[in-house]
Amino acid sequence: KNGFAPPVKYRGLDPFMGLDYTAKIFSDISVMQRNRLQYGKTFMIEPLISGPSIVTVEPENIQRIFSSVDSDFSVFWRRDPFMPFTGRGILTEDGDGWRLPRKLYRPSFAKANLANFEFFSRMVDDLMEKIPGQGRTVDLHPLLMGGFMDSALQFALGYDTMNPHPDAPLSRDQFSSIWAHGMQGIAFRVLTGRLNFLFPMTKFKQACLQAHEFVEFHIQQAVKTAAEKDKSQVGVGSLLAQTQDRTLVRDMLVQGVIGAQDTTSVLTSNTIHLLARHPALWKALREEVLRRGDDLFTFDALRSNELIQNMLSESLRLRPVFPAVDRVAIRDTTLPTGGGKDGTSPVLVKAGTRVQPAFYALHREPSIYGPNVEEFDPHRWKNIKPSQWEFMAFGGGPRSCMGREKSLVEAAYLLAKLAGRFETLEPRDDRPWTGIMVFTCANKYGCLV
Repeated sequence: KNGFAPPVKYRGLDPFMGLDYTAKIFSDISVMQRNRLQYGKTFMIEPLISGPSIVTVEPENIQRIFSSVDSDFSVFWRRDPFMPFTGRGILTEDGDGWRLPRKLYRPSFAKANLANFEFFSRMVDDLMEKIPGQGRTVDLHPLLMGGFMDSALQFALGYDTMNPHPDAPLSRDQFSSIWAHGMQGIAFRVLTGRLNFLFPMTKFKQACLQAHEFVEFHIQQAVKTAAEKDKSQVGVGSLLAQTQDRTLVRDMLVQGVIGAQDTTSVLTSNTIHLLARHPALWKALREEVLRRGDDLFTFDALRSNELIQNMLSESLRLRPVFPAVDRVAIRDTTLPTGGGKDGTSPVLVKAGTRVQPAFYALHREPSIYGPNVEEFDPHRWKNIKPSQWEFMAFGGGPRSCMGREKSLVEAAYLLAKLAGRFETLEPRDDRPWTGIMVFTCANKYGCLV
């Protein structure tokens, strides 16, 4: 009567829980594009036991899902798998539960803070010293994960991994290990859903306790130095100046470290993996760095450098760090398009339905990005201007990533330093890039160059 029609149905191997779809997505993200080519821009997964899901790459639908924090689509599904490790905050809450942490964290991302490369430059120098020369093979991915963990801990906690507090409950390496257990635990709990109680989670629970103890120690250190004139205006110092809720501060810091470490380390790893296979682009980058010299290494110069930023945009298009960001309908609602045989009818979305905007496939739309969508071509960004709902590398709407500028400038800084030092960058792995999802999406085989 009202013109609504259901999307086409996904034909999966598991008719009961639909776990085969989830398992495929987690083990090789390129299946998103194969599904888009097979089923169209919107399709529905309807298992017999678990709730239905709608996958879409329609910009109209994505705008409907992301345009408001108080919309019909929520992130509440993250609370159960995330909360033991992350607590409540920006990643897990809607409405006021999201607004307060967002407001409290905003001062940390002032340009004056992001433009201060004092610690970051030391981190990059330390990372460069760990890269072997003489044409030897190195997997840069773990080095990048470690380096950006150091940067994230300094930004959030004021923790200097090169000069740690002697009474800290964990060393830097111990913290990195339990952090990995925590992130893997979250991913496993997301993958298994309501069945996660069937599996032992001892390591995950221990990681939660130890991570919280480590963060709380540094909160206490910040409290002790709160009266000092040079107290930090980022991370823990900034939060403590605005609220006395220690649990809220702890949860925000844990979630902040997740965003600061994973996003930029995976972005740089993916970009280097691509550049290693395009020597002409590496040569152009090196020439630009040598031409500009030290003048390039400022916030404004790095952020406005067209060559480097186009490389990062193209990397984020081909290999988005977050290939999908799910929501769940909290009441009966609608999507404007995607239903019926021709995929143009509005869709009725019942409460409890999961919606998954598939950014990996969205970023391969020929009408937006041109016919060569599988090619790494940074020059395309001179001629295209996708809307905020057509390029979702940092999300969209009010929940878009606060750390966007920080991530893009830090990634540019690192790429420029590498290009200035190394004349050539060669791949040492002929296996295709295979994106696996944990919290972010990185190459299964690392970054062997």
